[in-house]
Amino acid sequence: SRSERSTSVRLPGRLSPMSPASPSPGPTVQFPLVDGARSTTSTGRAVVADALRAVDPVGASAAERTAGWRRDYLPHFSRLVESGLASPQAAVGIARAGLDSLQSRMTWGEVPLGEAFAGADFGGADAGFGGGGALDTEVRSGRGVPEQEVSLPYRGERLTGERLVAQLDRWVSEGVIEPSARAAVLEVMDHPQWLGLGGRTVVVLGAGAEMGPLRALLRWGARVAAVDLADAGLWRRVLADTEGAAGDLVVPVRAGAGSLAERAGLDLLQDLPAAGSWIEALAGPVVLGNYVYADGATNVRLAAGIDAMTAALLSRREDLSLAYLATPTDVFAVP
Repeated sequence: SRSERSTSVRLPGRLSPMSPASPSPGPTVQFPLVDGARSTTSTGRAVVADALRAVDPVGASAAERTAGWRRDYLPHFSRLVESGLASPQAAVGIARAGLDSLQSRMTWGEVPLGEAFAGADFGGADAGFGGGGALDTEVRSGRGVPEQEVSLPYRGERLTGERLVAQLDRWVSEGVIEPSARAAVLEVMDHPQWLGLGGRTVVVLGAGAEMGPLRALLRWGARVAAVDLADAGLWRRVLADTEGAAGDLVVPVRAGAGSLAERAGLDLLQDLPAAGSWIEALAGPVVLGNYVYADGATNVRLAAGIDAMTAALLSRREDLSLAYLATPTDVFAVP
């Protein structure tokens, strides 16, 4: 947890990758050099050990001694949770120590990531897209009517009212969802005014994510600042899916000629300073939602970069709240 203001309320899903196929021409988020190579194994092992060290020194030592980390890392991630059960202070301390370790080891170019984004200008965000041009904004204003009733998509239709309640009951009885998930949906059903998101701005990192909230937020009338790769095909799908929505779609674009789909987007590995500067300039209050995923080591690079950007934004904005999407590989303590 980067801040006590962050929440985890989303279901796991398959998300859109946010990394380029080819190497970045400029600075990018990288694993540190260890003996001349960028080692994911030594970095992961060291971060887990650093996270545990103050609360569970025995666990930290065990992590450091694990030779086959790629095969045997899972018990140490469970221990991160187990060691935090002693108190809230232990849990938060482990999380913060791990994040601090990660930010001191991952790099922007060859500068520690946390250090690179601690400055007042996001490491030189005025250079725009990695020095490739100025960053602009384009808005697609929604003309639809905001939804005022809770609905959930299921097998080609949207469930509402009694049919939705009946389906929630079936899911609980079959062990598909926790009772607390059912209770949360019912609470929103009892307060439909909570869906009135007119005037609220939500940043969606990973706008094309299959399980992301972009489409729902626009149906509810929110102003959605959408960030994803500069991929014309991806943006054509996003624009088509949100046609006729009630909310406003706000998109970072490259200046110049071309359609919105052709100019939209940025890469959060190499355009991180520009993304931070763009989000900082949005009218508030703002919710920063992270729905980004990629495969393998790229996912760690993305997570570390977004965390550095998030920490910098939290230090600059008092009106920033956080949201994110949990994954199937997260470890939780269940009473």
